[in-house]
Amino acid sequence: MTHQYARSLACSTLTLALALGIGCSGDENVDAADSMGQDAAGGGSGRVKPGDPATAVPGSGATSQPTAAGEAVEYPDLRGKCSIQSGYASDEACISAPAAEEGMQVHVGPTDYANTDEVKPYLLMPGEEVSECWTFRVPNDKDVWYQTSVLSGRAGTHHIINTMYDASSTLEEGGFRRCAGDQQSAIGSLPGASKAYMPRGHVAPEYQGVGRKIPAGSIVTADMHYFNFTDKPLLREFWMNIYYAKEEDIDQEAEPIRGLGGFSWNQQPIAPGTDMVYKYSCPVKGEGFILTLLGHYHAHGKRFTSTITRAAGGEEKVFEMFDYLEPATFEYNSVVENPSFAPEMAGAVSGQLAVHDGDVLNWECHIINDSMVGLTYRNEVMTGEMCNLWGASLGIERLSCFIP
Repeated sequence: MTHQYARSLACSTLTLALALGIGCSGDENVDAADSMGQDAAGGGSGRVKPGDPATAVPGSGATSQPTAAGEAVEYPDLRGKCSIQSGYASDEACISAPAAEEGMQVHVGPTDYANTDEVKPYLLMPGEEVSECWTFRVPNDKDVWYQTSVLSGRAGTHHIINTMYDASSTLEEGGFRRCAGDQQSAIGSLPGASKAYMPRGHVAPEYQGVGRKIPAGSIVTADMHYFNFTDKPLLREFWMNIYYAKEEDIDQEAEPIRGLGGFSWNQQPIAPGTDMVYKYSCPVKGEGFILTLLGHYHAHGKRFTSTITRAAGGEEKVFEMFDYLEPATFEYNSVVENPSFAPEMAGAVSGQLAVHDGDVLNWECHIINDSMVGLTYRNEVMTGEMCNLWGASLGIERLSCFIP
């Protein structure tokens, strides 16, 4: 077992996933940014700072609400406070449910760890790596709105993509099976994960009216990609808290950003010994803001960088990361200060990130294939690669680019 895998076993990867309003289909699920842990107002890796009044882009469709400067609330890590003793790794991943008036909890996993028949479907044996869907119905009996969430998964969590379907969907609840939802009935997504723990994000003053809706009784397929490179069984299990917002306070919905690069590797794999930077771009239409960004590649990725080519001239680096096992989700708002750019360290610009019609959002991945096999666009972290950019935006047309 390599040192990389012996670490947290939590890495930033996803296949594809379906964005809001589309669905998921097997090994090529095409994601909603929200599904990878992007709350309506973000959820990232920076520290909070005193906020500044919102500065909306002139003529923007993003009607940010100017408010007095303030500070974002820093929420505590919820892990390690449950009393479960399952006999499997990372019981500390369990988080307590919020108070009924504050929010709701989704739990995918056993309820009785002493019942071997109940535990068996969730087991992942040593050496296994799978991406399968568990289907469940949301617990709310009336429509609810939310802005923030927390998701905590056990060791081995690779990604969790939660695609939401209409309550009338005929999808069968319970059980792991191949992901193959009905694209026509998909209505959106719930928050998900790009690593084992996705902390609660911040609601900046300028984005306090941005939220998401969860219709009562919706069906959700949780695409759970787990791998086990230990010598003991692991459990595929996660807990997710969703915190309510008042419907009357919500007047905008964020749009997902999904930039998918590397499909051509299925026709022409990245050959062993290749050392190359793969570059992709997606044009911006409209006036608005980028709220969050998250880069994604696998074990052979050495650097992920995102820039914006400005229509008015010049190029601005906005996000960079180097460690695929420690993915960083960066927020761009008035209350979070992102780490500065530094060699071999994840970093990003800080403050609101305005974008304008004619700008171009770029991303690139430095891939070194030091393995003995050709790398294709696939889930497996050692024999597959991807170069995907995820995030959330406000005011602009949905950024959705699928690039060979």
